[in-house]
Amino acid sequence: MEKDYIYEPLKTYKNELKDKHNENVNKYFDELVEKSQIDIAANKATITRLNKKIKLFDNIKKRISNYSFLRVFLIITAIVLFVLPLFHFNSDTYNLDFLGILIIALEFIVGIVLIVLIFKKINPFIKSLKTEKNVLRKRIDELTKEASIQMQPLNDLFEEEMALQLFKQTLPLINFDKYFDTKRLEYLVKRFGLSDAPDYNRSTLYVKSGDINGNPFYISNDLVHSLGTKTYTGSIIISWTTYTTVNGKRVSQRRTQTLTASVNKPYPYYKEQSYLVYGNDAAPDLIFTREDSDAENMNEKQIDRHVKRKVRKLQRKERKAIKKGGTFTTLAHSEFEVLFGAHDRNNEVQFRLLFTPLAQKQLLDLMKDKTIGYGDNFDFTKYKKINFVYPEHLDLIKLNVHPSYFHDIDFEKIKKRFIDYNNEYFKAVYFAFAPILSIPLYQQNKPHEYIYGDLYDGYVSFYEHESVVNTLGEERFKHKDSNTRNILKASLVKSGNNFDHVNVTAYGYKTEPRVDYVPRVGGDGRTHLVPVHWTEYIPVTETTKVATKFRNIDTFLSTVI
Repeated sequence: MEKDYIYEPLKTYKNELKDKHNENVNKYFDELVEKSQIDIAANKATITRLNKKIKLFDNIKKRISNYSFLRVFLIITAIVLFVLPLFHFNSDTYNLDFLGILIIALEFIVGIVLIVLIFKKINPFIKSLKTEKNVLRKRIDELTKEASIQMQPLNDLFEEEMALQLFKQTLPLINFDKYFDTKRLEYLVKRFGLSDAPDYNRSTLYVKSGDINGNPFYISNDLVHSLGTKTYTGSIIISWTTYTTVNGKRVSQRRTQTLTASVNKPYPYYKEQSYLVYGNDAAPDLIFTREDSDAENMNEKQIDRHVKRKVRKLQRKERKAIKKGGTFTTLAHSEFEVLFGAHDRNNEVQFRLLFTPLAQKQLLDLMKDKTIGYGDNFDFTKYKKINFVYPEHLDLIKLNVHPSYFHDIDFEKIKKRFIDYNNEYFKAVYFAFAPILSIPLYQQNKPHEYIYGDLYDGYVSFYEHESVVNTLGEERFKHKDSNTRNILKASLVKSGNNFDHVNVTAYGYKTEPRVDYVPRVGGDGRTHLVPVHWTEYIPVTETTKVATKFRNIDTFLSTVI
C-alpha cells in the first residue's frame, strides 16, 4: 500500500491493515488508561470479590426457590393427608376395621409431622437464607459501587467517533469530514450529478462524508419506508344437520365446518439500510446495476458449473444484441462476467475502461473470499459519475455507538468491548469501500478543482440535520396519533448567526381497526359471511421547528425550539 493508493485491497487488509489497526486500537486504549490513572489491580480484586458474592447470591436464590417448592409440596401433601380420612368415612366400600383405623391415624400423624416440619424447620431455614441473601445483596451493591468508582475516570474519557479517528489513523487515504456540510453536498450534486430531491420514504439515521484523493463520498444508514400489503385471515365455524334413512328409519347427523377467508390490505414496512455513495469522473457515461452473487458460499466446482451455465445464456444474449443493433458483448473473462454481472450496462467501452484485468482480478478475489472479509455481499449501482454500494455487513454494525456503550465496572470487559468494536468497525467500513478500492482507476482519477459557490443555504446538509433529529428520537417529533415508526424529513427554513433553523416533518400512520365480511359457501349449501379483522393505516404528519446550532468547526448541537 502506498500513501495515495491501495493495491489489492483484500491482501492489504490481511497482511497489513488488520494488524496495524489492532495495534493502533490497543495503543490508543493504553493511552486512555494511562490518562485515567485508574488502578487496574484494585479493580481486578474488586471484581473477583464481586463475582464470588454474585455466585453465592445466585446459589442462595436457587436454594430458596428449591426449599420454597418443597414447602408448597409438603403443604399440599399434608392437606391431602388430612382430607383423605373424610373420603374414607364417606365411602361405602371402605372397611373401618383395625387396619382401616390404623391407616387413618397414620395419615393424620404424617400430616401433623409435615406441618411441624414446615413450621419448625423449613420456614426458619428459608428465613435465614433470605436474611443471608439480603446481606449479600447489600454487599454486592457496595462492591458494584466501588468498582464503578474505580472505572469512572476511564469511562469518562470515551467520546463519540473514536472509531472514526482510529480508522483515519490506520488508513489516512480515506479522509472523513467532521460533518457533512453544504459544500460537500453541493460538490456531489453539481459536480457529479447526485440527486438532491428529497426522498420522503427515507430518513437519515447516521451519515458521514469525506473523500478519497479528492473524490467525494458519504456513508449513510437510513430508515427506509415502503408501503406493501399484509394478509389478514378470519374464520367461523358453521354447523348443520343432515338426514339419512337407515333400515327404514330417518337418522339425523350433525356436521360442522370451518370457513376461512383472507384479505390483503396496505401495510407499511420499515427497515434500516446502510450504503456508500461515491463520486468519480471515471467512465462518466456508464450506467449499470449488479446484485451480489453469493460466490463466497460456493466452492470452485460449483462456481465453474454456475459460470458455464450462465455464460451460454450470455452468449445468446450477445448474439441477439448484435442482430438488433445492440452493444452488449461478453467479457473474455467469463468468471468475472458471470459473478460480477452488470449485464444491463449501457457502454461497453467505458465498462472495459473501468474494469481492467487488474480490477476484475481484485473484485473476483473480494467476491470469492471466505475468510478475510465478507465475500460477495454487496450490490453495486453506477449512474454516470455516482456510484452506490450496498454492503449487507454494514447493516450488522452500529456505526454511531454512544460512548456509554463502552462503560462498565469491569476493566477487562471495557478493554475487550473497546478493542473488539473498533476492530470490527474498521473491518466493516473498510470492506464497504473495498469494491471501490478494487478499481484502480477510481483511486488514480483525481477530480479537477471545483469552485464552490459563495452562498450556502445552511451550515450543514439536510442529511446531517436528519441524522441529528433522529438521534434525538422520533418520539419528540411524531404525530400524537401515530402508532408506527416515523420517517423524519428535515427542510431548511433559514440560516444565520451560527444557527440552521429547520422544519422537521414526521411521516407516520395512525391505526384503526376494521372488519371485512367475505362471503363463503359452506357445506350446507348456504352463503356465510366470514368476518376478517384488519388494521387500516392512515397517514399522519407533524411538523416541528428545530434549531441546529453550529458551535465550531468540529461540532454542532441540535435543540428543539
